[in-house]
Amino acid sequence: MIDKRKFPRLGEIWEMNFRTITAEDFKKNPISSFTMNISGGGICFEVDKEIPTGTMLAFELKSTVFPSPIIALAKTIWCKKEKKKEQFEVGAEFWWTGWKDNDAQEAVSDYIVKEFLGWAKKKRDIKSKKNK
Repeated sequence: MIDKRKFPRLGEIWEMNFRTITAEDFKKNPISSFTMNISGGGICFEVDKEIPTGTMLAFELKSTVFPSPIIALAKTIWCKKEKKKEQFEVGAEFWWTGWKDNDAQEAVSDYIVKEFLGWAKKKRDIKSKKNK
């Protein structure tokens, strides 16, 4: 199977809050969850209720990697009911990310690439040790 994604994904757990962007929902308390994976182009997470495709979401993402929360605006691309669970898995595409500037998406993408390169180097080193 060929992966058509523009950005690699990291299976990391980051704390997050988000709100749907409708006049009624925006005034409600934020929905809390955790990321399942994240890339420079989007995010996957679990929630207790279905979020329709095309819903705009405002996120506050917290990670120990970055000094302050990342603010992001994203659009729901898909939402699937999880088997044997009462939760939904959601995929959303980032429309904007930042810390009051536009460099956050690049910082997230750079971090993910750095992590993948580190993982690939470790894997290569293990293979070379086995072949000696």
